Amino acid sequence: MTAKQIRVMVLNDMEKLDRTLFRLEQGFELQFRLGPTLQGKHLHVHTNYPAEGERFERHKFRALDWINPSGREDDSDKFCTLDLKISGSYQYYFGHGDKEKSGGGYIVVDPVLRVGADNHVLPLDCISIQTYLSKCLGPLDEWLDRLRVTKETGYNMIHFTPLQTLGESRSCYSLADQLELNPDFSPPGQTYTWTDVGNLVEKMKNEWNMLCITDVVYNHTAANSKWIKKHPECGYNLVNSPHLKPAWVLDRALWHITCAIADGKYEDGGLPALIQNHEHLHAIRGVLWQDVFPKIKLWEFFQVKVEPTVEQFRDLLQSGEFLGGSQTLQLKIIQDPQYRRFGNTVDMNSALETFVPHGNSPGAIEDCCNWLRRRLEELNGEQYHEIQHHQEQATNCIDGTVSYERIADHGPKLGPVTRKHPLVTRYFTFSFEDATLEQDLEMMNQPEKSCHFLAHNGWVMGDDPLRNFAEPGSNVYIRRELICWGDSVKLRYGSGPEDCPYLWAHMQKYTEITAKHFVGVRLDNCHSTPLHVAEAMLAAARSVRPNLYVIAELFTGSELIDNVFVNRLGITSLIRAFHYLFASCCAKPV
Repeated sequence: MTAKQIRVMVLNDMEKLDRTLFRLEQGFELQFRLGPTLQGKHLHVHTNYPAEGERFERHKFRALDWINPSGREDDSDKFCTLDLKISGSYQYYFGHGDKEKSGGGYIVVDPVLRVGADNHVLPLDCISIQTYLSKCLGPLDEWLDRLRVTKETGYNMIHFTPLQTLGESRSCYSLADQLELNPDFSPPGQTYTWTDVGNLVEKMKNEWNMLCITDVVYNHTAANSKWIKKHPECGYNLVNSPHLKPAWVLDRALWHITCAIADGKYEDGGLPALIQNHEHLHAIRGVLWQDVFPKIKLWEFFQVKVEPTVEQFRDLLQSGEFLGGSQTLQLKIIQDPQYRRFGNTVDMNSALETFVPHGNSPGAIEDCCNWLRRRLEELNGEQYHEIQHHQEQATNCIDGTVSYERIADHGPKLGPVTRKHPLVTRYFTFSFEDATLEQDLEMMNQPEKSCHFLAHNGWVMGDDPLRNFAEPGSNVYIRRELICWGDSVKLRYGSGPEDCPYLWAHMQKYTEITAKHFVGVRLDNCHSTPLHVAEAMLAAARSVRPNLYVIAELFTGSELIDNVFVNRLGITSLIRAFHYLFASCCAKPV
């Protein structure tokens, strides 16, 4: 009989190891022992690894009991222990005295994969996986003939790109319905279901000794998904995300510039529809700075209306009214949460504390109002210059995009600017009839329409993967820094199911269907998927399939940040090279 393997984790005071990876196998015993800095202290260790017979709940922690084999009063050999029998990601923390948490970290327990009629173990470091583009495999009843080459060439795992109904772009990762099997897999007169897929997967496991995994795509849905039209709250729109209004205004203006260029309206000014050289790029810059930015006046979304604010201040001075303690140390513009033009305010208490009249005479009050007026104009000027910087960056990004897509030898050379191939990809959906820009902008303040202006998803070069670039505080959309996927809508989960119940329920069902039929999942676009969302969905998947194999497409640029994702999600392998269609995929164990 093989002796149980024991791993020891030495705990040290104030040691927070959230970015350190501890990978363990099922069947191991993990012992927590006291390091030198904790000897003699009354220490408590908590973990969310479930007790025997209980279900895992991420936010439910329990205290571990101390074992003192020698019975001595010193702490040199006492420990608390975990018998690791369930795969997944688990957290621990410890504290002493009045410190609830003085250190902690994560442990990742690997899954055990079994294959073949005899259910033998497939070691994780022996996985050899090949990717297939599911949409190219044809009817389901023909798959085995097409997959047999993978079996005969020695692979033991197949990764299928998503099997769901695809969006109108036909991209493998733009899904129109996460719950529906792609109808392309059913020949005329036949309707296959997820059960049929599961039967095929099981046949390959038992007869071919091959396991199958597929993708889960949590970060976006196809722009033409029927359910997103019924539930626009599931995306980032101008109602639930009004901070995107300035970016939307710029996006609409760029669309109208596309139409003008396509119609030849700028040709006399040196900007034809067919953009071929850097002189044409320079002409685009001119159009932006002369025709677009001055017209849409984005700075007004960030400025305060001076005269009404001064009059409010004057009334307070004349009445002698003081509203209470100031909430700010210095006078500054308070952003209007609805992002209306000139909708911003200032803290009047701060104004009253900053600009104090020398007396109660009308002249003294007028002087004070003039001081405030000058300061407000300065603050508005600062906002104007900040928006100018955003517009300069937007110009550079537009220039770079057009250069790559239409001029560069290594680019796609899209040809003339048309409505089908616009100057730049639109950042927001727009499902209404084309009108003038002025008419478009009127819809921004009509919630029944503006809730359907949904932000597209994409990729931001060099961005912080732990930050959601569509949330308030990010300027990615207004600065045009998003490499946009115009066929997909970015999904808005909020902080939990209570913020968007339909989306959470929809994606959990999608996850459970996937986990029921496949031994593992590939987390698409993991680096841009909110961590708390992926945590919750993988917990749902593991409740269906405890030994879930998890691969992640993870590109953070930092091993330490990679570890954050691996620790919190219980990732088994990372994608480091990805070649589609009959090419092997390197799924490197972490």
